[in-house]
Amino acid sequence: MALPSRVLNSGVTSLSTVAICGEGASDVSAAGSTSSDAASLSSIYNRISTVAAGAGVKLPPTEMGATVYVANAGANNLTVYPYDTGSTIVGAASNVLLPLDSALYFAVSNTRWEVLQGSGTILPGGYGSFYSTATQTAALVNTAYPLTFNNTSASFGVSIGTPTSRIVAAQTGVYVIDFSAQFDKTAAVAAAAYIWLRVNGVNVPNSAGKVSIQGADAETIPSWSYVQALSAGQYAELVWSTSDTNVFIAAFAASAPVPAIPSVIVNVTQIA
Repeated sequence: MALPSRVLNSGVTSLSTVAICGEGASDVSAAGSTSSDAASLSSIYNRISTVAAGAGVKLPPTEMGATVYVANAGANNLTVYPYDTGSTIVGAASNVLLPLDSALYFAVSNTRWEVLQGSGTILPGGYGSFYSTATQTAALVNTAYPLTFNNTSASFGVSIGTPTSRIVAAQTGVYVIDFSAQFDKTAAVAAAAYIWLRVNGVNVPNSAGKVSIQGADAETIPSWSYVQALSAGQYAELVWSTSDTNVFIAAFAASAPVPAIPSVIVNVTQIA
């Protein structure tokens, strides 16, 4: 690797030294929310110090053989775009760097960047813990209703999307999805309730479970886990259905000495 001081001391001009070794920018602010208004990078070595939610940066024009280093020193996920819509990053329209992640982007053609990406910390992969303080009901029997969430306990690389039933993964990986739901019922007759997993709006085969709820005020808490692969930007949803509209997923206010009871809790942890 060429060191600027050695190149300069060999008699090469300052401008040529920069062209050979590359220049650095240590205090870049991400901008915008799309490829058209993202902050443009002009240096080879870039430290992105300020990253607002949804903000991004744009690589220089794609030239075969080019290399660009980007480090996300901000507090939010950083979206990295190619210079123009005719170029891709690993075949996609953008790439995501988590806080404290860094990446080397290298152009293998005039239209495609590849990337070597890693973390600058010993933190685990993405995770998120979410819950709902709202009681959730079914207007119709035998109808699918995605469970929604309105609170975040902890989050790093996993977040609540729009609508709030969506749990979005910022990076590709394998995730454990654990949930529990506080079912209740107002009528005495027995009823069935079902919960299953969807990814990007498609039911995951063999992911459903059935709970039988007996009697009125028959609180039941089903819980189980999934191991699911998700690509960056994909979302998972927990979906439920019931044979009786008297069944609902209940949230209860705190009543000393017991804290509040969420209607549903989901914990998502990246394991690979």
